[in-house]
Amino acid sequence: MSYFTKVLKYGIDYYYYGLLNILFNVLYAIFSALAFVSFIPMLDVLFKQTKTVYTEPEYVGFGNILEYAEDYFNYYLSNQLETDISSTLILVVGIVIFFFLMKNLFNYLALYNITFVKNGLLKNLRENLFSKVLNMPISYFLNKKKGDLMSRITADILEIQTSYLSILELMVREPLTILFTLIVMFTISPQLTLFVTLFIPISGFIISIIGKKLRKDSKEVQQQQSDFLSIIDETISGQKVIKSFLSETFFHNKFKSINNLLYRFSNKVINRKNLAGPFSEFMGILVIGVLLWFGGKMVLISETISGTTFIVFMGLAYNILTPAKNLSKSFYSIKKGNAAAERVFEIIEYNKDKYDEKRTIEFKKFENNITFNNVKFHYGEVKILDKISFTINKGESVALVGSSGSGKTTIANLLNGFFGPTSGNLLIDDMNISNITKESLYRNISIVTQESILFNDTILNNIRIGNLEASKEEIIEASKEANAHEFIKEQLNSYDTMIGDYGNNLSGGQKQRLTIARAMLKSPSILILDEATSSLDSESEKKIQDAIDKLMHGKTSLIIAHKFSTIKKCDKIILIDKGRIIAQGTHEELINSNSSYKNMNELQI
Repeated sequence: MSYFTKVLKYGIDYYYYGLLNILFNVLYAIFSALAFVSFIPMLDVLFKQTKTVYTEPEYVGFGNILEYAEDYFNYYLSNQLETDISSTLILVVGIVIFFFLMKNLFNYLALYNITFVKNGLLKNLRENLFSKVLNMPISYFLNKKKGDLMSRITADILEIQTSYLSILELMVREPLTILFTLIVMFTISPQLTLFVTLFIPISGFIISIIGKKLRKDSKEVQQQQSDFLSIIDETISGQKVIKSFLSETFFHNKFKSINNLLYRFSNKVINRKNLAGPFSEFMGILVIGVLLWFGGKMVLISETISGTTFIVFMGLAYNILTPAKNLSKSFYSIKKGNAAAERVFEIIEYNKDKYDEKRTIEFKKFENNITFNNVKFHYGEVKILDKISFTINKGESVALVGSSGSGKTTIANLLNGFFGPTSGNLLIDDMNISNITKESLYRNISIVTQESILFNDTILNNIRIGNLEASKEEIIEASKEANAHEFIKEQLNSYDTMIGDYGNNLSGGQKQRLTIARAMLKSPSILILDEATSSLDSESEKKIQDAIDKLMHGKTSLIIAHKFSTIKKCDKIILIDKGRIIAQGTHEELINSNSSYKNMNELQI
């Protein structure tokens, strides 16, 4: 199935408007052809070429209805011209005006209805794409630049809008206009019409040869736009580092390089697309030239067609040029849009990781224990965890310690369902975590990370994410438990204060207390704390540690920490090195039995 067809499927909800568009386009095409035919009686009157019929014709049957209509109209005009030429002119001009009025009315009605299809299709496509991004596994985002994803959601969707949706009104209107015009032309002169029909396939063939590389070039443009957005995002996010290391020149040169590539590829694509219009128009004029030569002989030499009829025929032939040119442009638009659609549907059609396929078990309530049984995890070819085995009983607090890169955060990510084990089993209440639905798993687990992830919204809404059904009173209570209520009340608009991108209007300690309040509002049975106090000053750390102690009360906790002072009271401490467990026990047991742990502890005293 082509990408164009896949995009059109998103407009199926608006098929009613699509059917109306087709109906009005049919009427437009009919009146577009008849509008030029309506010039014939007017020109005949002006040049005194009207066929004289003084005897009223007889109707002999439906098969002869066109000849009867023509003879009757000429009979009426003949009588009118004998009595009142002025009224006759008004009549034939009125006919022309009527047909052009109906043509443009039906054109507007067709465009009016296709607008609902185009915008509705775009709305559905955006919603589906964003929903897919929200439900992507974490592993997908690890291999993607943020700028690339942003480009697909914004620039590529915009390209689909301009390249695909802009030609929807042409899909029915232009072919029908050409068809009905050719039918009328064929009734006037089959010989002349053959010249016109030869032009269309020849032109289309040549255009297809010219446009072969357009999709490839367009894909390059989309990729450069992704890199373009990525460098902008990195530059804005890393302003402090860029300025402190005097790296403005480096980033400017990096941006300049990408910008130049985008400039070159964009020129190639646009210039190739711009070739469609002039080429099709030249082909059209070439045909017109041939028609003038051949038709002129028929008028002046063989006299098989009248001059006024030939003038109208030429108008009909030129009437084909515009839709033919539009169709050739639409060919380029589809090729250009295919590149963007391919990138968008790469996300929409992405198959979730294999673990999602067997996630059918509902995890209602945590009752017993969490078991890591010979768990291995590889990231690509790199081994991260090797035969990890330990148990966390309900209500216990277990801490993971070790040097950076030892695999502590990976263990937390496995428990949180972000990744699946490469081998071995991770069980919660004897249920394999790979079989538990992510929705039920996330209802029972909450995580507080070193990096406080907040959103550009109010304080109230950032906390409410923990439980969207919570009342404001419950949110305030969770804030008090997290030692956040006092600083929130000091904000300009209290709980309705906007906190800026990533919560940058708040201090590090304030942001962390909001994430703890969010976790408290969720009140999970399993809690993961990933170095939640490692980057804070002593005063903030004390407030947050107090809040964390409240949060951990009565919950099963997995704690990742560099600061040993925060884990001394844990039921179990597991020492990890290079993805393997090298020791486990209480703080006192490890101090007495493991020199590595003892040395790490003494370095922090």
